[in-house]
Amino acid sequence: MTGNTHNTKFPEKGCSIEYIKKHMKIAYKMDIHFKDGKVFNSMCTAPLPQSVDAYKMFIESNLGNPNLYPGTKKMENIIIKEISDLLHLKNGYGTVVGGGTEANITALWVARNYTGKKEIILTKSAHFSIIKAIDLLGMKPVFVKLDNKYQMDITDLRNKISKEVAAIVAVAGTTELGVIDPIEDISEVIKGNTMIHVDAAFGGFVIPFLDHLKNKKFDFMIDSVSSMTIDPHKMGMAPIPSGILLIRNKNIVNSIRKYSPYLTSKYSKSLTGTKASGSIAAIYTAINMLGKEGYRKIATSCWENTLYLSRNLQKNGFNTVIKPVMNILNISVKDPKKWQKYMLQHGYYVSRSINPSAMRFVIMPHIKKEHIDNIVNTMINSPFAE
Repeated sequence: MTGNTHNTKFPEKGCSIEYIKKHMKIAYKMDIHFKDGKVFNSMCTAPLPQSVDAYKMFIESNLGNPNLYPGTKKMENIIIKEISDLLHLKNGYGTVVGGGTEANITALWVARNYTGKKEIILTKSAHFSIIKAIDLLGMKPVFVKLDNKYQMDITDLRNKISKEVAAIVAVAGTTELGVIDPIEDISEVIKGNTMIHVDAAFGGFVIPFLDHLKNKKFDFMIDSVSSMTIDPHKMGMAPIPSGILLIRNKNIVNSIRKYSPYLTSKYSKSLTGTKASGSIAAIYTAINMLGKEGYRKIATSCWENTLYLSRNLQKNGFNTVIKPVMNILNISVKDPKKWQKYMLQHGYYVSRSINPSAMRFVIMPHIKKEHIDNIVNTMINSPFAE
């Protein structure tokens, strides 16, 4: 570590906790922290302190071996029922996983095994975990164009769908723009036993709680939606890692089950064998501490701050790519890479979107109005502000 030496060989003998803490503090100071108000590129945020405490309390739980932890399993069952209620799923299957990537891979694994087909329809706005899943599972991507709203183009979808498609991947809150694909329209195009998987890793804890989106149909309210991903470690205010996978038909999960003779459960129905189940206690705490009212306040605050940033930038000559849908804002600039470098030099972490090319800001709960004022001031005083 910078300015300090540390033995990098496996130690012969243990050292004092004071020595360890000293180096941990050095590492902590090297990291960037949400509380500094300069992280505008992350879809994660500081979790509720009570959720962190809950995680610690259940740190040794591992639902990969479920019968050893009946209390933890009971909490998971409650979480799945609560999230199912939020997303209008009745009598389905659900499990807590390590995040959106694991949930997306598992959903496409189920789709491949259950349908016996290997084509996956997606757009360029799909999360890169979908490409990982396709690669890992030996499947074939079929890309559909985006329309002028950066949503899946339904006309192109009609031209490209076939009986060989295992699943269509729709997104409810795209990573780059926060756009919601027209899932109702997609549901009218599917053929045969093709599944619809909705990646709502980000939008799942946003869409139900914003007034202008609360009537948006994106979940199991649409009969053709087969599975969904939602991440509590994003807008759900739970610690990393935590994700949830929901599947409408609980019987089709058997298509991926594997015999697990040395565990306390007969079959494993998950990608990972070990399950960091402290996340379950943390999610349980966040959901039941906040409730719909608490999540509504958080989502609304982030939305209002997004509009505040948008207004202030537009007032100073910057243009948005689209009117924001949720708490993600994209600003058109000539050279996003140059802007990103400039902002980093001033201590701000922003990102670039690729489709379209723009500066991207994610306005999470750790971002306050004073942080927005500061970053706007930095931008308008840049040497290449237009």
